[in-house]
Amino acid sequence: MTPPKIAPPSGSAPPAGLTRKAFLGLSASAAAAAAFAPQAMAQTPKPAASPRGPARRTLIRGADLLTMDPLNKELQATDVLIENGKIAAIGKRLPAGDAEVIEARGMILMPGMIDGHRHMWHGLDAGRIVKAEPNAYAKGYIGWQRRTMACMTPEDNYLAELIGGLQAIDAGVTTVLDYAHGQPTEEKALAAARGVKDSGVAGWFTFQLGRATAFGPGSTISTARVHADLNTTTETNWKTVERLQKELFSDSNGLLQLGLAPSNATGRAVAEVRKEWERARATGVKMIAAHVHKTAQPQPAGTIGHRGSGIVDLHEAGLLGPDYHASHGNRLTDDELKMLRDTGGMLCATVVGEFPYMMTPHLMASAHGRARHAGVATGIGIDVNSVLQQDYFEHVRCAFLSLFLEPEGREIVRNYKSEDSLDFATALGARAVRLGDVTGSLTVGKRADLVLLRTDRIGFAMLGSLADRVMNFASQADVDSVWVAGKARKRHGKMLGVDWAKLKAQQVAAQQRIGPQQASITFTT
Repeated sequence: MTPPKIAPPSGSAPPAGLTRKAFLGLSASAAAAAAFAPQAMAQTPKPAASPRGPARRTLIRGADLLTMDPLNKELQATDVLIENGKIAAIGKRLPAGDAEVIEARGMILMPGMIDGHRHMWHGLDAGRIVKAEPNAYAKGYIGWQRRTMACMTPEDNYLAELIGGLQAIDAGVTTVLDYAHGQPTEEKALAAARGVKDSGVAGWFTFQLGRATAFGPGSTISTARVHADLNTTTETNWKTVERLQKELFSDSNGLLQLGLAPSNATGRAVAEVRKEWERARATGVKMIAAHVHKTAQPQPAGTIGHRGSGIVDLHEAGLLGPDYHASHGNRLTDDELKMLRDTGGMLCATVVGEFPYMMTPHLMASAHGRARHAGVATGIGIDVNSVLQQDYFEHVRCAFLSLFLEPEGREIVRNYKSEDSLDFATALGARAVRLGDVTGSLTVGKRADLVLLRTDRIGFAMLGSLADRVMNFASQADVDSVWVAGKARKRHGKMLGVDWAKLKAQQVAAQQRIGPQQASITFTT
């Protein structure tokens, strides 16, 4: 189907009615209201509270609880009271008082799911390349990524991150680690952070250092120069970090926190990497994230990647720690996993996105099963959300199925139960983004990040444990209601206060503008 023809804005124009200066200077909430205020729709339920307004006191009555809490496990026909953004009580026949009452008998209440590695900005250009064409994707992904980040305006970044966060919530994902590696300027980084913050999703905006682009539409530039600019941290990057902390992430109790992803460490001198990481930690951020793979060839002695993935080098340099979050980690050795475990590090596998790695011998299958088995806090994620489905239950199932790809995984998965696979996306997944004490289970005192599932669809099985039913049969279509920190974001199967048609039109307009711009950039060898 040919996309509708929508008159595209100019390459750097802000949303209609908003000047660039005003867009970049407004507070997050004001910018959202001015640029993307939803239009009233007769069939759309009105939200109980705005994403940034106070949470209502809510009583969810009579749901079947898949708690993912080892003390409670599964509770039938039980009430949950939400107060001040947290789970205040769990029990039978709780008094409602002045709370809004949600009748949920026959429905399943579970924790909001966790996505530990997602590039939100990618989603703006969804469909330009697809993984269902493996050869074309393998050859074209890096070029597409670099051209796209050069062509996207700050306003595009805002829109991409806003849509990305809303799509996550719509699917029952209430916490994400947004690996923001496509923002090579201050304006783009701040706009992206505002977008995901305005979506209302919780988690981490993890800003990638070492991003710069010396090219744009119409440029001809060497791939060596492009690679250097995208892997060298400059004072401009540190200035961006300062602005992000001051303007958007000054509240240490905010739903969304700032993390940092240092420049690619592989092949760099240990002393150089240590200096950058120490400076990153000196900013006070609580999350240091990195893409980690076993290298195709060993790197020179004295550099990161001299042995295996570089985990050994980082460990010997004293750089691993409880704030270290490794994404992917395919083919990490048992010793490397022990180093992560013993230093409190975390790992996230993006199992659907990593299926093509089976064509690359030094990468092969995802590491989540082995990492969990080794005692590492391990989660899963979507990764490249421009080419993969948003239904997160499918990613949970693929995390289970992918364990059968290798002999080690087959031994690990042999004794799994449904709750073990769900663990990657709930309680364990929360630990894997340093939020295990905050979210990931239905536990009194934890943040009220909740997903209520309908069970009346013909394909939703009524037999088995709650974990069996959710793990094997649930889909995004079953997500009736979502709360993030006690705020209702989705009810009766519809996102509250979100005009999807308007956002889709803005996305298509951006794609129609960006496509020719991407095609005008030439990389030379």
